[in-house]
Amino acid sequence: MSDASYTLYDSRLSGNAWKVRLLLSHLGLPFRRVTFNLPEGKTRTPEFRAKNPVGKVPVLELSDGTALFESNAILAYLARGTRYLPDEPVAQATVLQWMFFEQSEALKNLAPARFHVSISKRAKEMAADVAKWHEGGYKALDIIDARLQASPFLAGDRYTIADISNFPYVSMAHEGAFDMTKYPHIAAWLDRVRSQPGYVPLIQD
Repeated sequence: MSDASYTLYDSRLSGNAWKVRLLLSHLGLPFRRVTFNLPEGKTRTPEFRAKNPVGKVPVLELSDGTALFESNAILAYLARGTRYLPDEPVAQATVLQWMFFEQSEALKNLAPARFHVSISKRAKEMAADVAKWHEGGYKALDIIDARLQASPFLAGDRYTIADISNFPYVSMAHEGAFDMTKYPHIAAWLDRVRSQPGYVPLIQD
């Protein structure tokens, strides 16, 4: 496998792109990284939209030019045949259900709260929206914390792409003004994820 087998298009602060870098690092897969400064608008060019019509990162480009978008789809592609995605049908469905949960319940509340509180600094201006995100986000965090009281990882006893999918935005929830002191089981889980071989932080350069 050459060093250019994969090209990852991302941005430095993207939690969704962080998921992909985590799994690539866990698997020891070499890749070329193309990092965008999103306000410059390079993801909205016709050239980039040919890779992802949504105009967002991450995009994983394969050696044959195939471009995959949507972070959880990329995780599922990379994890096939590895310890991070079980083959047994029920176990695999359990991993997938927590990845779907991440998109439908967690990310839609945690990500915008983080962005407007800590990145755009518009929390006061968007107070009503932040309150709605907090309401939905706390519901999601309650569910995750309860799950992690029952098992060390989201899909059971094994670290999988279910954990990689949920980790970035849960780990950054405090940046959206969520009170994470309420969630001891999440705190212990975050430490378990960070202790995994090949773990990489959000900011690597």
